[in-house]
Amino acid sequence: KVTNFLQSMTDTAQANIQVTAMGFPSTDMASIDVLTLTQCAGAGTCDGYYSVGNTVCIADGLCVQSSIVDETAGTLTTTITSDDGSWFGIGFSTPGGGMTGGGEGADIFVCSSEGLRRFFINTRSNPESSSDIELIAQDDPSDAVINNICVLEDGDGTMTFTRTLDGRRPILLDEEQAIIWARGAGEKELISKHDRKGEVSINLANLSEGVSTVKRSATWILWLHIIFMALAWGFILPMGAAIASRTRNVVGAHPEAWFIRHKYLGRIGWTLQLLGLVFGIYYCEVFSDHFQHSHTKLGMLIVAFGTFQPISAVLRPHPPKGGWTDGKKPASRLVFEVVHKTMGWSAVLAGIVNVLLGSKLVSDLDFESTTVYVPLAMGVFGAACFLIFMVLGLASPNNALSKAVVGSKAAP
Repeated sequence: KVTNFLQSMTDTAQANIQVTAMGFPSTDMASIDVLTLTQCAGAGTCDGYYSVGNTVCIADGLCVQSSIVDETAGTLTTTITSDDGSWFGIGFSTPGGGMTGGGEGADIFVCSSEGLRRFFINTRSNPESSSDIELIAQDDPSDAVINNICVLEDGDGTMTFTRTLDGRRPILLDEEQAIIWARGAGEKELISKHDRKGEVSINLANLSEGVSTVKRSATWILWLHIIFMALAWGFILPMGAAIASRTRNVVGAHPEAWFIRHKYLGRIGWTLQLLGLVFGIYYCEVFSDHFQHSHTKLGMLIVAFGTFQPISAVLRPHPPKGGWTDGKKPASRLVFEVVHKTMGWSAVLAGIVNVLLGSKLVSDLDFESTTVYVPLAMGVFGAACFLIFMVLGLASPNNALSKAVVGSKAAP
């Protein structure tokens, strides 16, 4: 087909002809299965054709290999490649509108084990099961999809589709288009929740202009998770542990002063971290997926340790009135103290680290800078307060800060 096409141009003595061929190589790489073949008597546009040969990556390993706009026929033909065998998709949306197009709907093409399918989505639901999401028939005369190709193999994937320029989500030719993208986490079957996703702005009529990444906005539930966890594990619980460690023997303080402050800070932090856990689970259930990142896995372990702390404290062996016999603690009390302190300090130190890991995670997931810097600032501030208090307490047990915290009335 290609040979005959080129021969016909030679026979008619045409010159300065641009030819664009789209297709896929055969398994033996000896031939090409041609998908589209167009000609244009110019290097830019001609008779409504925009032929672009540059490959533009909209995410790491997910690229627009070609984009051809035929204004005469009123169609866009796009080829997307992926560097792994997971399902993947792109959608035509509104700026910042995400998978629902800001409530106006997004036109989404997905390559999965079911082949290439097209959805019009205006609600956050699983396309596989929700009756609110429209699966557009491939032969829909109002906006037909032709030249469908979806190939998922071990290590790579390719999707090509042609759609009309108009329709419910029109193609913008003279400006950047809001494109959303998503990928699975190793599976070929289409699933409802995924963390590999984002939005870019790109001019499909001229890929040489490159791509602009659109930062994601944090939902209110994610903000609640960030604030509550950063307060609990970035400041309150570490300070509660530091007070218990460094102020027991401050001169002039009530003997139970350190314990009272340790207890109430622990209760506040314990409550905040449980609420933060609920907000995090809700966010993953609705907007993301569970246990996909080290921050999530470490966080669950930290919360488990932190939740156990007040429970173990309630069950601890209490000293009798007048103190332990012969001043010796029983084995059960010693076991409690070892377990309580080991789990507590492990949770506190890991909690500070995990607050900072959370900041890195939202940065890696292309969230807006505010979502990155707020937990980072809270984590750094809390860590600094914790370290300063611990160092001062070690260097000078009766320093002014420790005295002020436990209400010591001893003279300087």
